[in-house]
Formats: sequence, C-alpha cells, structure tokens
Amino acid sequence: MSDRLWVKKLHSALRGCVAFVPLVVLSVSQVQAGDINYADDNNPFNVRSTAGSTVLMNTGRGEATNKQLAQNIALQATATTSYVSSWETLSAVNDNSIPAHSNDKSNGAYGNWNNPNSIQWVQYDWNQNYSLTSTEVYWFDDNGGVLVPTTAYLQYWNGNGWITAGDIPLEKDTFNTLSLDGIVTNRVRVSMLNTYESTGMLEWRVYGTTDGDGDSSESVSFPPVTSEYEYEGINTGNALYFDSDHFRIYYGGNGLYGPKGNLGEHSRQELQMTLDFLEGAYDYYVDERGFRSPGLPVNSRFQGPYKLNVYSVTDLDAGGVMGFDAYAGLSYLVVNSNYMGAEEVYVHEFGHSLTLSEYNWVDKGNTGAWWETTAEWVADTYMGSSQHAAVARRYGRSTNQSILDPYAVIGRSYLSIIHADNRYSNWPFLAYLSNNPDGLNGLNSNAVQQLIRQYQGQETPIHTLNRMVSPVTAQTVMAYYNARLAYMDIGRSAVQQRLFDVINYDAFRDQAYRNLYAAGNSVYRVYDERKPMYGGSNIVPLTITGNGTVDIQVSNLGNGRSDSAFTAIVAIRSYDTGAIRYQVCPDGRATITVDDREEATLVVTNTPTALYTYDAFSSQAGDPELVGLNYQVRLNGAMPTDL
Repeated sequence: MSDRLWVKKLHSALRGCVAFVPLVVLSVSQVQAGDINYADDNNPFNVRSTAGSTVLMNTGRGEATNKQLAQNIALQATATTSYVSSWETLSAVNDNSIPAHSNDKSNGAYGNWNNPNSIQWVQYDWNQNYSLTSTEVYWFDDNGGVLVPTTAYLQYWNGNGWITAGDIPLEKDTFNTLSLDGIVTNRVRVSMLNTYESTGMLEWRVYGTTDGDGDSSESVSFPPVTSEYEYEGINTGNALYFDSDHFRIYYGGNGLYGPKGNLGEHSRQELQMTLDFLEGAYDYYVDERGFRSPGLPVNSRFQGPYKLNVYSVTDLDAGGVMGFDAYAGLSYLVVNSNYMGAEEVYVHEFGHSLTLSEYNWVDKGNTGAWWETTAEWVADTYMGSSQHAAVARRYGRSTNQSILDPYAVIGRSYLSIIHADNRYSNWPFLAYLSNNPDGLNGLNSNAVQQLIRQYQGQETPIHTLNRMVSPVTAQTVMAYYNARLAYMDIGRSAVQQRLFDVINYDAFRDQAYRNLYAAGNSVYRVYDERKPMYGGSNIVPLTITGNGTVDIQVSNLGNGRSDSAFTAIVAIRSYDTGAIRYQVCPDGRATITVDDREEATLVVTNTPTALYTYDAFSSQAGDPELVGLNYQVRLNGAMPTDL
C-alpha cells in the first residue's frame, strides 16, 4: 500500500429537507414467499403471509433495568483471541446477533478447534474505562468437535494483572449471565476449556457505563497527533488549530497559514459547529453503532487513540478527501475551506476514516467502489440520527435531511448493484441492509460493519452478504432491495420523500421509467441500453387498463450466459395510507389485484444463479457484471405507464 491513500469526491449541495419518522428495526425469523403484508399500526410486531402463518418479531422490549441504563459495550470493543480456527469468525462474537440455538452459525461463530482440554480465551479491549454491570455469553456447540465448556470464567485487567471476576454458567442454547457489580476496567477476557473437545462462542455481550457518573454518553478526550505524522508539514508552529474531544482542525489566521500558505480562515463559531457535527457523528457511529474508532492506528507502531486531524485548505479541487499516513497507521481529513459549513462533506470523509479503521477492505481491489458507497451511507444515515438533530437545532440548521438523488438512484437502477457510475448514489442499498425492513436473517443495524469484518480474501461484499444472510441468497436480497426502490421504501421517510418530490416530473420519469417499448400483442421488451446488469433492475410503473385484475408474465429471452436469471416483484401502494405490499412473481408469473385507490409498479431484477467477482473500476464490456438481462413482459389488464 502506498504511503498515502487518497479517496476523492466532488460533493453536490443538499437539496431540501423533510420530516423523519424514526424507524423501529425489527428482526424476523423468516419471510414467506408470496404476497407479503408488512407490519402496520394495528399489528406492529408481526408480519403475515398469504399462507396465513404469523412470524413473531423481537421488539427488544422487556430488557432488565440495568441493561436499559447500561449499554452493550462489546459493540465498541476490539476482540482478540488465543486462537481461532481459520474457517470461523472472531468478529461474530460482538456483532449483536441473537442466536436461535448453540449451533446457529447464520451470523458466524468463534471456535478454536482442534484444542481439546486446553484453556483458550477471547478478549475485549476498549479505549477508555467502563464500569461493568454484567456479561452474557452464548456458547457455540456443534455437537461434534466444539462443545460448551466444562470450565469458563471471566477476568478483568486491573492495570497490573488479570483478576478473576467469577465463573460463567455453562448452559446450552441460551445466554449465560454473570453479574459484575461495577468492576472498572478497559479490558476483559473470557477463558474457557472443555476437557474432551474444543470450545467456542456465538455471542459475547458486556454491559457497562462510562466510568464515573454512569453516563455512557460521557466523552473521553484523546491526545493530539504530534510527532506521529504531519500532513504537508502543517503543525502547531505554523498554523492555528481548534480542538474537540476526538478531532483537531488546522486552519489559517494571524499570519499562520501552513508551509504552503493554503490554510483557510474561519470564525470560531464555524469551527465549533464543524467540530460539533463531527463529534455527533463520532458518538453515533463509534459509541452507539460500534465502529472501530478512527483514532486507533491500524498498525502496531503507535498505541493511540489520537484525535483525528482535519485540515481546512483553499486549494483542493474537491469538497474533501481522506488521507492516510501508512507509517502512523492513521487517517486524516482534508476539506476545501468553502465546505467547512457543509456537514455532508466532512462526515462523508469521516465515513472513509471509519472504513479504513475497520481495515478489512484495505488493499482489496474488489471493494474499491464500495468505499464511496459506504461514505455516502455514513453521511445520509447520520442526518437521520438524534445526534445530528441535536447539533442542527443548536445552529438553526435543518434536521432530518437526506442526500438521496432520485435521478441517479432510480434513473440508473439498471446498472450493476455497485458500478463505477453509481458508487456515490447507490448507498440506499446499505441503508436497506442496515434497516432490514424485510426482516431477513443475518441483517441488523450492524450490517455494514459485518460486510467489512466478515469479508474474506478478494471476494466482493456481495459474496460476504451471501454468507451473512444464508440460507437466503444475496440474489434474493438484491431483488427485495430493488423492489423497495419502486417507492423508496427502505426504512427512512426523509429518503422516501425525496423520491415523491420529483416522481411526477416529466424529466425524471423519462430518465427513470422509460425502460420498455411496445412489441405488439400486449408484449413489451426492454430497450438494449436499459437492460439491467448484475443486481440492477428496471422499475416499471403500471397503468391499470381493466377492472384491477392484472396478469403478468415476465420471460427471459437470454443474453448468452447460461446463468442468466431474474426476479420479478410487484410493489402495490395505497394512495390513502401509503402502505406498500409486495408480491413476488414465481417464474415471472403472477396475477395481482389493484383497487381504485392503489398504484402498482413492476420491478425486474437481474439475479443470475452465480455471484460475480469483479472490480467495478476495471469492468469492461462483455464482463459478466455488465451483461444485461434480456427479457419481455406480457401484460393483461395493465400497460407500462411510461413508454
């Protein structure tokens, strides 16, 4: 890797803001095929299929009082171990999943086979002290070479050595709880042994609050970078600087403008606002969502954590960039001084720092385009958070905004799921994975972290996703996501409103929906230039021409690839309530009923039977990920609205 890794982007301005209704993310054990009615106000905690079965959802209610006061700080911990089998996943222990049983590997597992009758350990480290209230361990037991321990205990570090806090219960198929009574530490370890076989964990939670008054939102100020690195020779001797707990901004004034004389001038209020927005993003992503702190070096040369440096410069031909100093193992942000008031710019760059700190995508060519997608997801998702709202209100800024560009997302939905030309715009895919509105197995609010942490070799993140959601396939996930693009139904109303703001504009509809042409006899075929690529889709609004009963038949006309396949889903939306139901078309066929106060949209997604390995920056015509789906649609009782 080169000494500096640059990730560049020209940023567009925000357009508009709308109200946001907080999403309750629910987990569901399974979703039946067919016509799915999602939870409504009268039945918010279950989902029914047309088969009549009810799938109960876990609402997270009924937690003990101490857990309401304390947080699962395992999400912020760095996990290490004495040994992990090469086919297992250490990061599974703190991914916040809820196993169904002790052999539930749907979200990965930690195991240390082949180490029978030996003490093995897993350790959590934090960059600050916590007061611990309890811990919970869900043991991994595959009824073979990995079994529930016969001995297990928790230890904590007191600054000089390991102290045993107590024995952990040894029950199978459940969380095993040990009370910790306010132990203060920044390091804990579970040691385990089975006298006959090896041992493992599916999930390890630690509940605690920040050491002191028990307020887990209390912040710890990191020391600044001094001799670890300098960006273009900028330091406290030739530039002004302004600090917060986790960031330092270098800027110009009083004759100090850095060695190149290119540091921008800013008022104290502008600097404070920038730092407040950045601290809000840090709190949201590191403290609340469990991303690894960008203040921690990614190598072992320095210990950290340090403040993340932000440089305001006047000569940058982009809104902002993230830089990386390989010697120090630390990232830094360089922001065009004209954009210091635009939080979507520097929070986007902070998103790159989060990705770098997780590190598993570094030097992996097939993740390259995903970095921008992830950074845009970071920027937009933060704008829907309570942390952003608190800062925005303080400075009279708009809250609950979205950076969604419907022209890019819907207008180019035919491109492959991540493509060089949609890498900035297709972040709603990550929002869909995190919000998990379809209750798919293996997805939760930590989905983006897990895409990075569970990444292996030189695969694509879609391959990682395929393991995460098993036994569902990544192809199914991509199809469900595209179906929800019909009305931007991905779990945040501000994003959806951005679509509704433009959905009736002729220019938008021409770009977004003109996918098919009439081929005669109620048959419509896809334009060559609109054939959906790998994981891409055509979104086709329908005009009902009969009594509301519509027969649909989608046929694959072949594209020269033996693995060519598709998924067709109809999204049906109520004009009165906004409720949306989805009907999968098995083998491309379905009969749907649309009443007078509903609208319907057909979504056809290219879901080949194989997953493709590719670098979006290197894709060339003829490569599998760029080969479009060739199909036709026969409709009775409806026609495409936009021809």
